[in-house]
Amino acid sequence: MRYKFLPLFILAASSQHVLAEHVSLPAMSVEGVPGEATPYELPIFAISSPDTGDLVKRLPGANVNKNGPITSIAQYRGLFADRVNVLIDGVRLNQAGPNRMDSPLSAIPSSRLADVSVYRGIAPVSTGIETIGGTMTANSKQAEFTSTDEFEFHGNVNAGYAENGNTRQAGLLASIANARHRFQVAGSVDRGNDLEFDGGDIDPSKHTRDTISLGYGLQQNGNEFSLDIEHHDTGETGTAALPMDIIFARGEHYKTSFDKALSNGATVSASLNYQDDEHRMANYVLRSPGMMQRHADAEVESVGYRFTYAQNNWLVGIDGDQADHDTDIFDPTNTMFYINNFNDVERDRYSAFTEWSGNISSNWKLQSGARITYVQTDAGEVDSSMAMMNANVRTLRDQFNAADRSQNDTLIDLSMVFTHTINSDIDLEFGLARKQRAPSYQERYLWLPMQSTSGLADGNNHIGTIDLDPETAYQAELGLDWHTPKAGVSPRVFYHHINDYIQGTAVPSSNMAALMVSNMMGGDTTPLQYNNVDAKLYGVDTNWFVSLSNEWQLDGTLSYVRGKRRDTSDNLYRIAPLSARTMLSYVQTNWRIGFEAETIARQNKVSTENEEQKTSGYAVFNLTGNYQPKDNVLITAGINNLFDRDYEDHLAGYNRISDNADIALGDRLPGLGRSAYIAANVSW
Repeated sequence: MRYKFLPLFILAASSQHVLAEHVSLPAMSVEGVPGEATPYELPIFAISSPDTGDLVKRLPGANVNKNGPITSIAQYRGLFADRVNVLIDGVRLNQAGPNRMDSPLSAIPSSRLADVSVYRGIAPVSTGIETIGGTMTANSKQAEFTSTDEFEFHGNVNAGYAENGNTRQAGLLASIANARHRFQVAGSVDRGNDLEFDGGDIDPSKHTRDTISLGYGLQQNGNEFSLDIEHHDTGETGTAALPMDIIFARGEHYKTSFDKALSNGATVSASLNYQDDEHRMANYVLRSPGMMQRHADAEVESVGYRFTYAQNNWLVGIDGDQADHDTDIFDPTNTMFYINNFNDVERDRYSAFTEWSGNISSNWKLQSGARITYVQTDAGEVDSSMAMMNANVRTLRDQFNAADRSQNDTLIDLSMVFTHTINSDIDLEFGLARKQRAPSYQERYLWLPMQSTSGLADGNNHIGTIDLDPETAYQAELGLDWHTPKAGVSPRVFYHHINDYIQGTAVPSSNMAALMVSNMMGGDTTPLQYNNVDAKLYGVDTNWFVSLSNEWQLDGTLSYVRGKRRDTSDNLYRIAPLSARTMLSYVQTNWRIGFEAETIARQNKVSTENEEQKTSGYAVFNLTGNYQPKDNVLITAGINNLFDRDYEDHLAGYNRISDNADIALGDRLPGLGRSAYIAANVSW
């Protein structure tokens, strides 16, 4: 179905907490002060899904690649996975799973979420290392210090239920704090059965997840110290778009930070984090294994650090992280079978940056920065029991082990963003940047043709290339912020010119060993090999709102990105189609009701190299309402996909389950059917 531009904006409503006489609009400035908040923060919506990724999709220019109910992979302006710098409570998490089942967004359930935001356009260099695809942040609810020496008990509890999949979720934050100390405990529980669509069940799509955390904070004489410990445990969870499902993904995250105010007005900050995760996946527990039963055990151990010095308009710092990855594959019916998928893989990053932000004249502002990063990767020798009987496996093993696996890359990021104030209602923004990303460990060290591709989920076997070059993006952006107390719009036009973009291309016929092994392992006769190509992405995204009256509010977003290869006529893989969200709300003092439309255009500009399928356009309508009986109590209810529309999300993967009677093998996974939900939020 083809949708023209203007009819995309069918009236709809947000389920954000918009109550009382103050109407809360998207995070743009008000009262005649132009400019959009940085980062752009999304008002938190009602809990109708356990997946934080469903909230990310509401940010302008943002989307998620969906491989399972709680495995969303962040996408921003067509770039996804390792290219997007996702920070969870300020920390970049490493995935234990080589297929990104334990994506960063899966570490923070929506029931514990305080805010989710994106640095629109060119991300400042201070937001992290390898920000070629921008920076997103998701923060959990945190306790606060009080203003007196008396200890006070505060907290928040919320719970939600959705009928589709019998989805249940709950989150808790409780704290004891005074002006100097704060102690907190937080946790969450998520449960859900297989999800439904108009036509049957998505099998498997059940999920199980628990989290618990402890935190302590101390502040005194302008200094602040914090220590947080987080345990997460994802149980049996279906990922029908991937070769295996999650059996467990669990581990601990530790973070400590210290901020000190100096007598000269400067601030020194330091943080240290440690991560230890383990992950098991299998193809025979939640699904029929077909001809071969396989399970894989993966683990990651990492440490990260950051030190900064801020004074006046300057911010300088050093940061980095070191991560060790291992993944082995086994056959439960044959104890002799094994594959060292990734063995003793190291990926270490050492970085330093400087940033200056301030006024360069009465109506011009500049944010500029530079970062230099050294990335060092290495891998141990690999082996497989198949090498004893299969000459092609043996050839690939020996070639990999004989290669120089130690690789070093030096990355340089530069950025300049100018903001010009035309008047009290209008700002113009112009930005230029050079951003780089080093190859991921999967892209370098995947030595057997397999689908361990950081969640690519295109159904193709891939093989790595050790000596890949870093990606280099030259980015340009032009934006407008127009804002009055009654209306606002903030469009951004962007262009990314990327050299050495890392893309799977056809394995050359000269690599007969890889072709033969790929055909043997899953019957893929056209496997892909990671290589450097040239690419470009361009498009536009915007958020907007109109306050129609004291009771009626209209707001929305529009996002479009076009991704193409520059060296061939092919398109880039898994690019989000033109999409719009339009929302109409009727707001009273202690209740509101709304109607929302998600309108998605068809996507026929697909990647031939990745054998990507086209998708049709569609529109989904949602109904929602809030009621606030007391200041500290909020009850929300609604119906998603009100008319039970049958549709396919272009960023969903393809069905890998051979015995699913409702979805054919290789078909794109369908979107969710109608689902009524209710949620309650109580604070004290």
